[in-house]
Order: sequence, then structure tokens, then C-alpha cells
Amino acid sequence: MPPAAAASEAAAAAPATLASSIIGPGRRKLAWSTPVHVTAASGELTSVTLVDTDGNTVPGRGTGSRWRTRGHLTPATRYTLHAEAANRDGKVTARTWRFRTRPAMRTDVPAVTPTAGATVGVGHPVLVHLDHDVRFKAAFEKRLRVTASRRVTGSWGWIDDRTVAYRPRRFWPGHTRVTVHLDVGKTQTAPSRWVMADRTISFRVGRSQVLRIRNSTKRLTVTRDGRLVRTIPVSMGKPGFTNRSGVKVIMTRERIRYMDSDTVGISGADAYALEVPYAMRMTATGEFLHGAPWSEWAQGSANVSHGCTNASLANGAWLYAHTLIGDPVITTGTGRSSETWNGLGGIWSYSWAEWKTQSARR
Repeated sequence: MPPAAAASEAAAAAPATLASSIIGPGRRKLAWSTPVHVTAASGELTSVTLVDTDGNTVPGRGTGSRWRTRGHLTPATRYTLHAEAANRDGKVTARTWRFRTRPAMRTDVPAVTPTAGATVGVGHPVLVHLDHDVRFKAAFEKRLRVTASRRVTGSWGWIDDRTVAYRPRRFWPGHTRVTVHLDVGKTQTAPSRWVMADRTISFRVGRSQVLRIRNSTKRLTVTRDGRLVRTIPVSMGKPGFTNRSGVKVIMTRERIRYMDSDTVGISGADAYALEVPYAMRMTATGEFLHGAPWSEWAQGSANVSHGCTNASLANGAWLYAHTLIGDPVITTGTGRSSETWNGLGGIWSYSWAEWKTQSARR
């Protein structure tokens, strides 16, 4: 065989070689945002796979002698990279690298309301809150689930850039156990932020109690598990301090609350500063249901308050003893509508069709 032909045949038979941005055969920690590259010499790539320890495959793209990851990796995760290439004679060379990514610089733990073990009223939505704006809402929402001991149709929806809420189509069935599954471990929420751990929270919905306030009659009724248990005369906001109509939800309960009109911009003849008994907040802007012995003369006949719903001292004590955070309060006939952003009840201000559009996955 002539020397030139022999050299050509030897060159054609040279094995393919593989190289990667993962240097060396051992382990190496990489930044999760660093792309992984694979190259072949003296041949072409025939197979490249990159998987984590959970069996999730990282997508990549490339042709011929070059391949790279598409997107990014996950922080604090072990990976195995396997590549194969064939030379001109079809002889396959294989190589495997193992490495781990560095931890994320910024990680978060979502706050969930209701808290684990709580017992709440039938109007309490589930709130999942992070302390930064969530950029990848659909991906985060996809990892959230709610299960209940009774049949419930519900939907997630975003009420702002940091908070996603779950509400049933109608109020929760009474006496229901609810579990919130946050399967969010290794989920990216923003370009430099991750949630790295799953969470599971369970709470109970108590008896089905609904409070209804009718402005036309100045009466509050309490219905528990379908049965009327109490009717209470009330006084609501006088002209200029009209209460909102719509669904509100008890947000907090305080045996005594100090109320100062300066904090809400009320001054002059309408100014007040007093200790209020049996105070139950219904809106973020400061509507309360509370005992008010000073307005008992008007309760059931006239509206004289500064925007709260007043009951007698005895009725206020009864309500306080028999009300849960999360109990809905439905007010009608005031001519002023509730806002979607104004407290827990705001979520119920959406129609069911409107609420479903709040989902990032719609």
C-alpha cells in the first residue's frame, strides 16, 4: 500500500473524541445558570443525555459535533451527562461526566394562610405568598394543588404579583379537611430566585356559618349549617361613611381594639378615639363588626356609625364567641360595592368566570 493511502486510511479510522464544559472525569460544582456544552472531534455526536437524580431530562440542541443545554439547570442538584460520538467508520466513543450545581443565592419559603392546624370559616381562601414579585407565575402555579375531604370545585388566581389564592366556586362545605400541596421544590420564581423545598399544609373548615346584613332592615342574621340561630339589630355607616355591599370575610378578632379616627383621616366633629369591644375586621380598609353600647339606641332603626357595623354589647359578645376567622359576612342594600382588593372577601367579589381568568394558566 502506498504511504499516502495508508496515512489516509489511518486518519479515517481515528476514534472520535469527546469534550465538555464539565472538566475532568470527577465531580465539579457549576453555577446553575451556566450552559453545558459537549463537542466531538474526529466524528459526530450520535447521542447526548443530561439527567438529574430524579430522572428529569434537561433539554438540549445541536447538530454534528456540537451540543448545548437549552435553558438552565437547577441549583443544588446532581446531574449525569452521557455523550456518544461515532467516527467515519461508525465506531462509537462514549463518555460520562457527573457533577453538581451550586446552591441558589436567593431562596424563598412561601407563606401559606390558613396556617397548619387552623380551623376557619367557610369563606376563607387559601393564600400562598412570597416576599418578592413572581415572574414565572404559570410555572409556580402549576406546582400547587388543593385536596379536600369533601367534593370541591375551585381555582387558583393571582391577586397581586406576590400572592396567589385558591377559592372554591362557592363557599367551602362545612366540616371539611383541606390540604394544600406545594410541590414547589426546585421551582424558579424569578430570574435569580428559587423555592427549593416542598410544603404540605392541612387545616379544617369549621361549621358552615354565614352572617347576612340587610341595610333595608338594619338586621344581621346568623345562619349555621343551614339553620337560623340569631337575629341582631345593627347600625351601619351614616351618610358619608357608607358600608360596602358584597361578600366580606372576618379577617381578625380582637377582644378590645383601640380606634383613633386620625389613622383613617377623620377629623373635626366626626373625630373619635375609643376602645372598641369585640372587634372583628371585615376589610383591609377598616370596616369592623363590633360591640357598640353607645349606639344601641339606633341599632335596628338608623345608621349612625363611621363605617363599621355596630351591635349591642351583649350581641357583640355573642358574635365574638361564635365567629371564626374566615366566616363570610354578606352585606346588601347600601349602594356601595366591595372592591376585589379589599381584604379576604375581595376574592369573592369576582364572579366565578372572572376569578378563573386570574389564573396564570388560563
